Amino acid sequence: MCKLRYVATVIFFTLTLGWGLGAQEVQPTWESINERGYPEWFRDAKLGIFVHWGLYSVPAYGAPDAYGEWFYRGLMTGDSIRVKEMKDFNRRWGYLLGDQWSGRLSNGDGVKQRIKVTDLYTLYAQSWHAEHWRPQEWANLFAQSGAKYVVLVTKHHDGYCLWNSRYQPNWNSVVTGPHMNIVDTLTRCVRNAGMKMGFYYSLTEWTNRLHVWMQDPDSAIGDYVEDYMLPQFKELVAKYKPSLIFADGEWQNTADQFRAPELIAWYYNTVGQEAVVNDRWGAGTQHGFKTPEYKGAIKDTVRPWAECRGMGRSFGLNKNEPLSNYLSSDSLIRHFVKLVAAGGGMTLNVGPDADGTIPLLQQERLRDLGDWLRVNGEAIYGSRPFAKMCERDSTVYYTRNGGNLYVIATHLDRHTLVLTNIPRPGLFSQVRLLGCDKPIVHYYFAGSLYIRLNNLTFEDINKTKGAWVFRVTNYF
Repeated sequence: MCKLRYVATVIFFTLTLGWGLGAQEVQPTWESINERGYPEWFRDAKLGIFVHWGLYSVPAYGAPDAYGEWFYRGLMTGDSIRVKEMKDFNRRWGYLLGDQWSGRLSNGDGVKQRIKVTDLYTLYAQSWHAEHWRPQEWANLFAQSGAKYVVLVTKHHDGYCLWNSRYQPNWNSVVTGPHMNIVDTLTRCVRNAGMKMGFYYSLTEWTNRLHVWMQDPDSAIGDYVEDYMLPQFKELVAKYKPSLIFADGEWQNTADQFRAPELIAWYYNTVGQEAVVNDRWGAGTQHGFKTPEYKGAIKDTVRPWAECRGMGRSFGLNKNEPLSNYLSSDSLIRHFVKLVAAGGGMTLNVGPDADGTIPLLQQERLRDLGDWLRVNGEAIYGSRPFAKMCERDSTVYYTRNGGNLYVIATHLDRHTLVLTNIPRPGLFSQVRLLGCDKPIVHYYFAGSLYIRLNNLTFEDINKTKGAWVFRVTNYF
């Protein structure tokens, strides 16, 4: 009898385990990938931190509105601003190292060969030391900002890797530059700080001999994908198992050329249910959270989305960018509110200096956003859009969470908030300003909800900045 019970137990657990694995196994088809769907943690998170840090952070230069991380591309196209910066850097090194880098390269026998300005880019690997990098301080700052996930650029379009990739044995941050495995170290620190870790990975490269992106024919990318991109991507994912993949550099090729369904299915099966990918896998991609770039809110309630943007115009640090490009803390908070009210979120970029420090202005914006979220986070995290996104004058936005309605005012210049054309709240509903315990008089008349502000003092209102959140309890 005991033996039969044991056999039955084994069969039961075998069938259960087999069904579970079968249910979780994602096939390399868009149908199977879409059926798998998206993890709720990403829809709930709302805020993530993007980190653009690499060799391009050494020059950190371009036109005032240019992307700093596209420095190498500027050398390829002969962009005068970046070429001049590269030549100036070369002259500075030439002064320090004699005539080794004088625009011609010595071969060791005193014979000089003419070199391209793009070849000088390797100089940045010799001068990137990251001497002030404190990865746990980074992670703590990101957590203080209220972010729930971090996305590190593990490899941008210049092909330089921030981990010791076997597929780039001489072009990574472990054997050159700071001589550190940045991916490994920051991943551990981010997870220790209670956030999920994600990786940005460029599918294409400007410097790879198998296929030079934007120079070689797009149709000739096959060997690069098969022999380099696929195995390198799997190397990175298998070792660190990131919760999120932000692919990029795909727009001149198709998803089939990148073998996107195969790669996404493999990633999902390797990491598990919390894994999520974006939508940048080539033309024909039918899956992934949407990533509007500096485009603000979009209307999409089916697929999750998060705007990716810097505090200014660049992702990688651009020291030629004017202060006027940067959002103030108040403007950043209000922009974030608008995105969440529309049903999305934001992946907010920081562009550290080459020495590993995050510019103070960027730190200030992160801390101010975090201060606001510590008071008002219940209106953001895990929220969903209300039937009405905002008032007509765009000074009041709405979210809902549980049975509560959250009214987010970006300006308080009147004694009464008038919320037009919304359903009547529940009979026992109450209104409170988050961060303040005072009851607030409210009444409903002719299809509008009126919230009186006359009993709020300057001290009550000044506990937060940028936007003020009113919780209407038992609304639904």
